[in-house]
Amino acid sequence: MKIEDIKKLEPYVVKQRRYLHEHPELSWHEFDTSKHVREELDKMGIPYEIVEKVGVVGIINGSKSGKSIGIRADMDALPITENTGLEFSSKNAGVMHACGHDMHTAVLLGTAKVLNEMKDELKGKVVLIFQPSEEKIEKLGASVMKEHPEVKALDRVIGLHVMPSLKAGQAALRVGPVMAATDMFDIFIEGKGGHGAMPHMTVDPIIAGVQLINAFQTIVSREIDPLKATVLSITAFNAGSSQNVIPSEAHLKGTARTFDNDMKDKIIEMMQRIADGVAEATRTKIRIENQKGPYATVNDEKATLMGIEVAKEVFGDGLVFDHPPIMPGEDFSEYLRQTPGVFMFLGVSNVANEFALHQDNFSPREDAMILAVEYFVKYAKKFLEE
Repeated sequence: MKIEDIKKLEPYVVKQRRYLHEHPELSWHEFDTSKHVREELDKMGIPYEIVEKVGVVGIINGSKSGKSIGIRADMDALPITENTGLEFSSKNAGVMHACGHDMHTAVLLGTAKVLNEMKDELKGKVVLIFQPSEEKIEKLGASVMKEHPEVKALDRVIGLHVMPSLKAGQAALRVGPVMAATDMFDIFIEGKGGHGAMPHMTVDPIIAGVQLINAFQTIVSREIDPLKATVLSITAFNAGSSQNVIPSEAHLKGTARTFDNDMKDKIIEMMQRIADGVAEATRTKIRIENQKGPYATVNDEKATLMGIEVAKEVFGDGLVFDHPPIMPGEDFSEYLRQTPGVFMFLGVSNVANEFALHQDNFSPREDAMILAVEYFVKYAKKFLEE
């Protein structure tokens, strides 16, 4: 297959996406998805290895030795009940591809098909990374897949994410941060319960929680450079169940996000320092449990400039340079921390922001996928020939 013939592959890519959309699976349970990917690679004659039962690393060797480039797609879905009305809606109750990972996987299968048929023209190696569990912060798939020997040895890594803020036919690329570092945390406050009419006999965890939330606001407003966008949000406060009983404990939840990877761990340290002070002042015990998420997704300059060259060929006037970084996290950052690479946003909407990621009505345009295949193929070929 020639690059000029990629458009002919669109029915295949759409078929793959619709199968995957009908059969979504949650993080680390992508058993049918993984099997389907392997079956497709078998048909193409592409060798692969299985990682932790569901991850798949495929290898396309060119006719000559050279550099290696990795292309990544994530495969997991979300615990959402679909509300799109599509003929190929999810058949798995309460599970939906509401983040476009079905499209990512279909695009990579299409890319694999093209590059494999061109392998005699390639100098070097293409590593296909079909990754589980991008959504599960407790065990990110990228943190496992990046340790595979073929992935660790990459010279360049590329990926993309469908983006409803861009119309189909558009794409966005920029040097530097594009998605935020993400942490989730639980805060446990231990006090001493008692009668609501006798607060002096208690150690009130609610008062401590309120003071803690107020004090946390000074982290972003007074301790972090205002030019370094940061979010610290308390999203849940659970304590007590009665009008006349002061509870013995409170449980808070929240998230911290930043584009500065050096700041990622410092935020939790700041929170702990403040929590220690509030605990002392309120006579409570306060414990913070941090669930470390991915670091910020930061595009390498050289890799991105090559991506822009390729994307200009593919998207033309649809290439966007001013799309702002976004606060959701993405574990593609795990690859970027060990290998130079670039992460692109792919437009999939009729009208910008007509739906959002993780919504039950997420309905991206499928005709955007073949453009992504063309981008991946041309990038890989250009890099290996460089």
